[in-house]
Amino acid sequence: MIKTAVATLACSMVLVGSASARDTVRIERATSGRPYDYVVYVQNTFSIGYNPLVREDRDRMALRALRGQCRAARVVGEDKVITEIWGITSSLPDYVVLVKCT
Repeated sequence: MIKTAVATLACSMVLVGSASARDTVRIERATSGRPYDYVVYVQNTFSIGYNPLVREDRDRMALRALRGQCRAARVVGEDKVITEIWGITSSLPDYVVLVKCT
């Protein structure tokens, strides 16, 4: 009985954590040989002062996230990952900002 309760609690904590992690900025180091240094996954949900559909807002969020890691960062590109399953789900795409440190 206790093992089932602990397993259920652990599973629900993982599910809640993955749902909230989707709204945060995630930074990955780019592989060598790429024309950019960082890949920044910006949030795809609306918040005060941020609209994911506006490119300038996405760029500003990516540069702000890299402020401590890269002194003179500049955006060199972006990518959009479609996460919608046509006819089944409706969601905004995930946005990826490519950043070069100079």
